[in-house]
Amino acid sequence: MIRDGDHTDERSIVADLEKRVARLETRTEAVAEAIRSLAHGLEEGPLAEPGERTVAEAARRAYELLLITDPHRDEEDREAPR
Repeated sequence: MIRDGDHTDERSIVADLEKRVARLETRTEAVAEAIRSLAHGLEEGPLAEPGERTVAEAARRAYELLLITDPHRDEEDREAPR
């Protein structure tokens, strides 16, 4: 026998799962973009000048991408005193 409360619990569980999947998809996309950025920075074209900052810039960009999608960042923001 299924009660109304059971449907509410199921909907809540499904909604929570959908949120987690969405966050995971966002994080996965950010990691893929960070990897592309690093790979691009490591590629040295034939016209590249010695000592170009492309690798450092790519690493900074990759780090920023990962920070933006850090799932713990939201938790820290909520816990921080205002």
